[in-house]
Amino acid sequence: MLTSATRVTKEKPTTRLARLALATLVLWAGGGYGAEQRLTLVSSWSKPQNFNVLFLDYVNAVNEAGKGVVQIDFLGGPEVIPQAQLLYALRRGVIDLAFGAITYYRGVLPEGDAMFASTITPAQARRNGGFDALQTYWSRRINSRLLGWMQSGVGVNIYLTAAPGFQPDGMPDLDGLKIRTSPSNRELLSVLGARPVQIAVKEIYTALQRGTVDGLAFTTTGIPDLGIDDFIHYRIDPSFLQMSICLQINLDSWQQLSPAARQILSDQAIAYEPKGRADFFALRDREVAELEERGLQSAPVPDAAAAAYRNLAHEVVWARLAARAPAAAKDLKTYFYPTTNTP
Repeated sequence: MLTSATRVTKEKPTTRLARLALATLVLWAGGGYGAEQRLTLVSSWSKPQNFNVLFLDYVNAVNEAGKGVVQIDFLGGPEVIPQAQLLYALRRGVIDLAFGAITYYRGVLPEGDAMFASTITPAQARRNGGFDALQTYWSRRINSRLLGWMQSGVGVNIYLTAAPGFQPDGMPDLDGLKIRTSPSNRELLSVLGARPVQIAVKEIYTALQRGTVDGLAFTTTGIPDLGIDDFIHYRIDPSFLQMSICLQINLDSWQQLSPAARQILSDQAIAYEPKGRADFFALRDREVAELEERGLQSAPVPDAAAAAYRNLAHEVVWARLAARAPAAAKDLKTYFYPTTNTP
C-alpha cells in the first residue's frame, strides 16, 4: 500500500538528458529514494474514541516532521477493516500501519501479553532490551515491526451493579457473577469465581440494561463514554495490569522506506510514548473524579490484600503466555516483569 507522489511524464528529447542528470542528483542526495512516501493507517477503534483522539498527536507530529519525506494517511477504524481482521490485513500488506490493543490479538500474537502483564514503562522496555526482544515475535507472527508501545500505564478495573463481597483472604468474591470482558481478562475473572461473558463494547449498555451481565471488566478510562451510569454503581480498586496499545508497520513497507522516513517514524514514536502515557493518566484522573460526582463508589480491596490482588492478575496472564509460548514467556518475563511487586 505504500505509495509515492512521483509522477512519470513524457519528456522532449532535447530536455530528457538534462532532466535525467537532475533526477540522478536528487536520488543520490536522498540516498536512492525519490518523492514523499505515504503510509496507510487503520485503527482498532472508530475515530472519536479517546485512544485515537490522543494518538493523532503522533500522526500529526510525523506528518509535520515528515513533509517531503513521509506522510501517514489515517483511514479510520473498524468501518474500514473489522477489528478482528486488522493484524491479518497488516500481515498481508493490505495496509501499512495498524494501531490497536495487542491484547485483542493474542490469538495471533500471544507474546503481546508481555506488555499487558508488565510492571515497566515503554522507556524502560527500550532501555533494558525488552522492546528489541519483541521484534522477533512481531516479525515472525505478523510480518511487522513494532514501532511503539504508544499508550500504557492505565490499567483495568472491575465495575459492578451491586456492592462486591470479599473473601477471607481479601480477594473480591465474584462467585457466580456474569462479568462482561474482552478476551484479555477471562482467566482472572474465572479465578475470582465470575462467569466471563465476551461481548462487544457496543453491546455493553444493552447487556446491563437487560441484566444479561452483572458488571464488566474495563479500562479505568472510557467508562463515561459508555453511558452506563444508571447500571454501574461500584468499582473495585485498585486497577491491575496496563494498556498495551501499540503501533506496528508491515515489514515490507518498512523495508521500502527511506532511512530518513524510518528515522522520523521511530523518533516520533519514542517522543510520543511518555506523552501518551501521561495523557492517559491525566484522562483517568479526570474521569474518576467525574464518575465519583455521578455517584460511582470505590470498593477497595483491603490494604493487606491489594498487592496480592494485582500480582494475581499479572501472574494469571504470564501463565497464559507460558501455556501458549513457553520459551517466549521465560525470555520476556525477565524484561517485562522484573519484580513480583506491581508499581
